[in-house]
Amino acid sequence: MRQAYHDFALALDVVSRGVLGQKPLRTTASWAPLLLRFRYYICSLFSWGLLTEEVAQEAAKVLKELGVKGVVDPLAGSGWQAMLWEVAGGLHVIALDSYEAKSVAWSGVKLVTDSRRALAEPIDGDLTSWALLLSWPPHSPESVGLDLLRVWHGEFLIYLGERALDDDDGPWPGQSLLDAIQDDWDLLQRYRIPSWPGCKDDLTIYRRRKTE
Repeated sequence: MRQAYHDFALALDVVSRGVLGQKPLRTTASWAPLLLRFRYYICSLFSWGLLTEEVAQEAAKVLKELGVKGVVDPLAGSGWQAMLWEVAGGLHVIALDSYEAKSVAWSGVKLVTDSRRALAEPIDGDLTSWALLLSWPPHSPESVGLDLLRVWHGEFLIYLGERALDDDDGPWPGQSLLDAIQDDWDLLQRYRIPSWPGCKDDLTIYRRRKTE
């Protein structure tokens, strides 16, 4: 399954060129609603962000060199990305989510009443040895991504999602979350990852900016 998912994620580049490439709109317009339905189906089984094992390995190596031993994933969904960070990246993962109904569970995800309270869970060791993962926080006006960032007191942050937004609110996490990251966090590493047609995803590692 991991290999099949990997091949699928890489094949989306071909799909993107077909949908958004040089073909006339009249020949591709009917593809969009079909692709959207397919996307929702795939995301319900796995995750919204298309994390590959290669990127999980490379990012985990950088995190380990920085002294990070684990990832806190408070929006874990099916646990697919948590599994990749553990199996491919070799990191410990604390996976939680407030959404109970899941089509399939790829790793153990603890159910919490509110994802905003997920960080109240006890964490083994100092927070400096853990990184907060925000992977495709829910759409605006939902503010759970920003709320989680505000209560996270650790030194490291992993963000997986869209980077370029065309308006103030943005279609996914909202511009306010990206502004908060830009204001208070220093970029350490950025990785290109596969993305669905029309999306501009990447995975970035940040370290909290030191104040004078």
